[in-house]
Amino acid sequence: MPILTQVAISDDLPHHIIGFESSPYRKHEGNEGIKMTKLVRPQKISDQILSILEERIATGVYEEGGKIPPERTLAEEFGVSRPSVRVALNILIARQVLEARQGDGYYVSVKPQQDFLQSWQELLGKHSNWETDVFDFSCHIEGCMASLAAERRTDADLKRIDFWRQKFESACESGHLEHQTEADVSFHQTIADAAHNILFSHLSGGLLKMLYRQTRSSIIYFNQTEDPRPKLIAQHRAIYEAILERRPADAAEAAKIHLNYVANSILQNREYKSRNEHADTLAQNDLKRVQDWK
Repeated sequence: MPILTQVAISDDLPHHIIGFESSPYRKHEGNEGIKMTKLVRPQKISDQILSILEERIATGVYEEGGKIPPERTLAEEFGVSRPSVRVALNILIARQVLEARQGDGYYVSVKPQQDFLQSWQELLGKHSNWETDVFDFSCHIEGCMASLAAERRTDADLKRIDFWRQKFESACESGHLEHQTEADVSFHQTIADAAHNILFSHLSGGLLKMLYRQTRSSIIYFNQTEDPRPKLIAQHRAIYEAILERRPADAAEAAKIHLNYVANSILQNREYKSRNEHADTLAQNDLKRVQDWK
């Protein structure tokens, strides 16, 4: 569908003068004397294209690191010339929002996100209690997102959440650790998206995803005395059902229970691993003491 130029035209002015005066203001007389009315000029085609592309990138329609449609496709979609599209693309390249790869097209840049996450990693590395703060932060933020998802979710949101919930269960059954991690991250990301707030979506897709991989993902890699997967599956189901049935308070509580369980499990397993390594060291010392015994 062609882009339509929208112009708000003042009723006080003859339509034919819009856009043709050297000054952005025009005098007109009324009962209260002379007034100055600012003329509203039509937006440039390239600016309209720029706004649409920015919105698609911000809302995740064009994913970070992903390739966007080529110039010709965009020009056909908008019903405009390729040079107009090229102007908008070049602006996004200059802002480091897009990357142009010779012979391959345009990609959504990951550099701004990488710079942002690097600064957070450096900050957390200097903070002795960073992991405790991470779990506390995640618990409250994800509880809020689950609550909003229960209020605002659409049928399409539910399908996405349930899709990744089932993928996580399947990965647990098959024992595929990488798929478990990816499905778990995606399950929580779809809940953030279902909150229908662009800031939550980007926060979850950037900072929370990084923190997840540095902390929570380790729960499925530990050699544990108790397999956490059955509880994780049940907790995911509880979150999903609360969102399905539009119970915001229950969704928030289910999310917090889930995060608290993950945090406590990781702490307990880390302590177990430390004790086990200490016991192994003592066992090696025992062997050294008796190696010359006949």
